Amino acid sequence: MCMHMDDQSLNHVIASVAGMDDQELDELQDAIDRRRGVFKSKQSTVIERRSYRNGVLQLESRAYRRKKDGELTQRGPYWYFHYREGGKQRTLYVGKTDNPEAKVNEIMEGETNHG
Repeated sequence: MCMHMDDQSLNHVIASVAGMDDQELDELQDAIDRRRGVFKSKQSTVIERRSYRNGVLQLESRAYRRKKDGELTQRGPYWYFHYREGGKQRTLYVGKTDNPEAKVNEIMEGETNHG
């Protein structure tokens, strides 16, 4: 069922938030997170971004919904290397490391030697 609010209904909901206690606010936030999860199955926050080689290194924290209870939880942060190859966007998982450039070099050289 799709339900849209008119301006008066939305204003009423917003005004109601001001009178909510902590438990009610937590329940509302959970409902909002569940609703947004319908539209965003993968959520990622970029913590750091820098150019490297033919692409961009990004330190990302990823959100996911746990199967056992549906709770939204953070994972990471992990390094990813985003680059283009043969006209296509590629993403290489680098993982947790203090030296993502060296790890990218190691992985890319390994693919070249085994490819």
